[in-house]
Amino acid sequence: MKILSLLLVTLLLFSGCQSSAKKAQDKKDVSKRAALHYSLGIDALRKGFLPKAFEELLLSDSIAANQPATLDAIAHAWRIRGNTQQAKKYYERAVHANAGAATHNNYGSLLIELGDYHLAIRHLNIALEDPRYRKQAYAFSNLGDAKLGLGRFEEAIAAYRKAHMIAPKQAFPQLREASAYVQHNRLNYAQALYETILRQHPGNQQALSAYIQLLKNTGGLSTAKPYIKAFMQHTTDPLQKAWAKDELQYLSFTKDGNHE
Repeated sequence: MKILSLLLVTLLLFSGCQSSAKKAQDKKDVSKRAALHYSLGIDALRKGFLPKAFEELLLSDSIAANQPATLDAIAHAWRIRGNTQQAKKYYERAVHANAGAATHNNYGSLLIELGDYHLAIRHLNIALEDPRYRKQAYAFSNLGDAKLGLGRFEEAIAAYRKAHMIAPKQAFPQLREASAYVQHNRLNYAQALYETILRQHPGNQQALSAYIQLLKNTGGLSTAKPYIKAFMQHTTDPLQKAWAKDELQYLSFTKDGNHE
């Protein structure tokens, strides 16, 4: 009788171990499937295949819900598609799933677009609390945009300059700072900063376009000529070259362009 009882206990324990092992394996298989579809979705997103990206990412979310990276990617896809409310919904889910600094930065950027500057600042500050976050320059630049949206000009400039200190070889922090100067009618500062950017990044079309527009509003367009010519030497894009030629042609027929 004792032997029979011992055998029954042993069988129950063995069955329990098998059941636990099967559950662990099933969980592992689900995780692998979700990760596979996430990878396929990210690849499609990078290649610009938006419908395929949605298909794979949403499938990944249905297999293993509330994965922060998946939710962040779906939010990004919705933002590309132009649906900011759906993007917001998925960013909120990602945040509630304990997403990291990158998601807080991305969500902050969307909130700036939506005009919710106070909430944007909260999420951007969370992103900046993580010293390991590799895109802190973007977070500081976004923080500058949020501060600017609230009319806190000096704080915005300080944030842009922090971004530039972190990423001195990148043009975007100074571009945003120059744009802030234009918005606040500090046009001499803006012009000097655009010229600084173009000396460092002569092939930057965004900087050159903003600089030309500034000069069209203030006069003295002839100043832009050497920067346009330098841009044409640095770009290999035929459409950008055509744009630059059109700008030079425009200058040649304007009084400020010194046309005789």
